[in-house]
Amino acid sequence: MKKRYKVSLALLTLLTASLIYVGPYVKMNFAESARYTEKDKREYEFYTPELLKHMPRVVKDYEFGFFNVAGPGLLIYELKFRGATDTSQIDEYLAKHGYKKSSICDIQGECWKGPDPKISVSVGVIRDLKMLIISVVVEPSYNHETMENRGVNPESN
Repeated sequence: MKKRYKVSLALLTLLTASLIYVGPYVKMNFAESARYTEKDKREYEFYTPELLKHMPRVVKDYEFGFFNVAGPGLLIYELKFRGATDTSQIDEYLAKHGYKKSSICDIQGECWKGPDPKISVSVGVIRDLKMLIISVVVEPSYNHETMENRGVNPESN
């Protein structure tokens, strides 16, 4: 009887520890939005795309954001710099990583398109607030079949 009690207690402890560890990830997976900094290690690693992780830090005062717009239809990741309006380092970084300026934009600002057609980047400046905002917009529902059905050949883009 004692052995059964110890095994049950061990399993209950293991289950509780697992829920404590996994719980925040489940919550983040279903979140509609989040604001965080690099110091928030769990959120930073979970939400932040590589493009923003390696983006030049033009000033020390910055924060990250995540927005899930319309369910799984559109994901927006942002990096917001307070006290900055110069986009030259950001422009240089994007060009170095294969992005080119585009006239089509998902968000207000200067738009960039890269090698992945489902990702666009917007670089915006709010001069009154001295704020620089880089937004990475991802359309997870994008697929080649959808484009072909619209009469667009994805290979020609």
